[in-house]
Amino acid sequence: MSIARPASYLILSLVLACFALSCGSSGRHLQSITLTQTAINNGQEDQFVATGTFSAPPITVTPLPVDWTNGLMAPPPRTYSYTLTTQPYVVNCTTVGPEALPVVAFAPPDPNAPTSGTSKIVVTAAATPACLPGGQSAQ
Repeated sequence: MSIARPASYLILSLVLACFALSCGSSGRHLQSITLTQTAINNGQEDQFVATGTFSAPPITVTPLPVDWTNGLMAPPPRTYSYTLTTQPYVVNCTTVGPEALPVVAFAPPDPNAPTSGTSKIVVTAAATPACLPGGQSAQ
C-alpha cells in the first residue's frame, strides 16, 4: 500500500500539470490587428490588408487570417460567426463614394482557431476607405 499512495499523487500531479499547460492563459494569442490601406487600379479601389500582433513569437503576422465586414459591429453580438481569409479586402470607390462605411477586420484571439466557426471573443480593427467624390481614392 505504501507504493500506491505516492503513485496516485504522481499521477494526480501529472494530470494537473497537463491541464494547467493546456488550459493556461499564458499561451500565444492575438493582441491587436492593424489595417494597411492602399489605393489600387488607378485609385478606383482601396485595398486593405490585416496585420496581427501576437503575445509571443512570431509577434507579427501579415497577412493575418481575418473575417471582413462593413460597418461597425454595434452592439456586439453574443457570439461572432467567422470565416477567416488571408485575402485583402477591396472597396470599389466608384460605387461607394465618400460615404463609404468603415471596413472591419476581426479574428478570434486563438491562433489555432479553425478557419470557420464561432467565438464569444474577437479582436477587431476598423478603417474608413479614403474614397473621394467621383470614385477616386485619396491614397
